[in-house]
Amino acid sequence: PRVEYQGLADEARRARVAGELPKLVPFGGDYHALIAILDWDHRLPSKQLVLRLYAYTSAESHHSLDKSAGLLGIGRRALRRVPVNARLEMDLQQLETAIAADISAGKIPFAVVATAGTTNSGAIDDLEGTAAICRQRKLWFHVDGAYGGAATFSDQHRNLLRGIEQADSVTIDPHKWLAMPFAAGVILTSQPEMLSRAFGIATPYMPKTAASLPVDNFKISAQWSRRANAFKLWLTLRIHGRQAYEQHINRQLALAQDFGRWLENSAHFELAAPVRLPILNGRVRLPGGEEKIAAAHFAVVEEVTRDGRRWISETKVAGRSVIRIMIVSYLTGEKQIAELQAAMTAAAEKVLGAKVAQRAPAR
Repeated sequence: PRVEYQGLADEARRARVAGELPKLVPFGGDYHALIAILDWDHRLPSKQLVLRLYAYTSAESHHSLDKSAGLLGIGRRALRRVPVNARLEMDLQQLETAIAADISAGKIPFAVVATAGTTNSGAIDDLEGTAAICRQRKLWFHVDGAYGGAATFSDQHRNLLRGIEQADSVTIDPHKWLAMPFAAGVILTSQPEMLSRAFGIATPYMPKTAASLPVDNFKISAQWSRRANAFKLWLTLRIHGRQAYEQHINRQLALAQDFGRWLENSAHFELAAPVRLPILNGRVRLPGGEEKIAAAHFAVVEEVTRDGRRWISETKVAGRSVIRIMIVSYLTGEKQIAELQAAMTAAAEKVLGAKVAQRAPAR
């Protein structure tokens, strides 16, 4: 419908993907990862080459990419997961090494997926550096900005995504940081003509669309019938405007920076990863191996979330156990942050105090 192409045009302009105004296909992030790869795949001279295709992404990127590789037919083993550096960004030197090794082995590298806001830690890959490698190797450059891509709405913080405008395609999920009800996903592409080449099909029973109207979505995506998922975002933008989102993003980034400083100064916790977006990683200050620390994290999480008033989780980042804190609700303010910090402190004192007591008899 027309609303999906006009109402979401502002989001496309904020991303500034090179080329003409990108086309938008609202749905979900994992589906859009598949679309981005299919945009490239239709250009293959022979489907016999499919088993030689390889794509590359960070070891910290989303699991939807594994699903997309499987659905595409190249197989999950064709998705190379590149190790990350100390900032939890995809290591570009190791990316180049992996690409060169695959070419030497007769493989066909075809795409690199950089992440703008990893699920576990909010890390943002070096988008400019990745774009340069893709240009040199003539690879499709996709940015998974399902979460962090929304930072384009903030003039103050859009530099976090420097290089995103060089992408061939970008995923943004408004049902994440833009507070839309599930599901609302967007894919932007600087090469929209490839969508119709990949998905277009002629059918005698579908109504003919006038040339002056936007193209039917069944011609540029795998879906046929679906809800008008874009309407809620269009309506919100019309009522509140982009600046309301900018204020929302700026406020949450400020809360995240403050929370990061609290973790650094805490007697019980330490900051375990750089704060890029409103996803924070903390670890208990506890001597011992990973198994002991992970057990303490699970116990702290259980204590904090027991009453259902707040939610944190345990996860793994670069192989280490961390407590994950995410500031995502537009209702979250300083009061809720202070309450969470108090709950975490009380939980740590209970959990770590018990562990000290258990160790005492052994001395």
